[in-house]
Amino acid sequence: MAFGITGCGRRCDLRVGIGDSMNHRSLFRTLARDALANDLRMIELTQMSAWAGNISADALPVLGVVTPQERVSPETFDMFERSTLLQVVVKRLGGDELEDDLDADADAIEICVCAAIMGAGYRCFPEDLTLALNGDGEQRIGTAIVNFRVTYHRGLDGQS
Repeated sequence: MAFGITGCGRRCDLRVGIGDSMNHRSLFRTLARDALANDLRMIELTQMSAWAGNISADALPVLGVVTPQERVSPETFDMFERSTLLQVVVKRLGGDELEDDLDADADAIEICVCAAIMGAGYRCFPEDLTLALNGDGEQRIGTAIVNFRVTYHRGLDGQS
């Protein structure tokens, strides 16, 4: 691993630019968003930060990347394994092929996200996939939620 010292004396990871300005969860979201923005299938989706409530059909298709949870397990007195839940959510309009479209989205997401985060030196594995179809309104809207578990080690001082 390549490390440097920041201006305030903290060690930073030079492999991926982690230092005072970016924590690991932010890094994982950035890596996932950047990889998805460069995928031929995902490029058609508008990337949004986390959203609350409903998205209008006019805004679809959209994609969001969030890190809503992190588990912490002690390994030694001062080193902890951290396991971050990274979620990629896709919402899109569709017809009869909506479920197939969401399956293809999920496959593309898994390939992009795992490659990007593993390429940065972190363990990243798909955890589960949830598809939801809503045809209550005038249009069918489908949602795919792809969960990943990203694991890394960090001390209480924030250093890897």
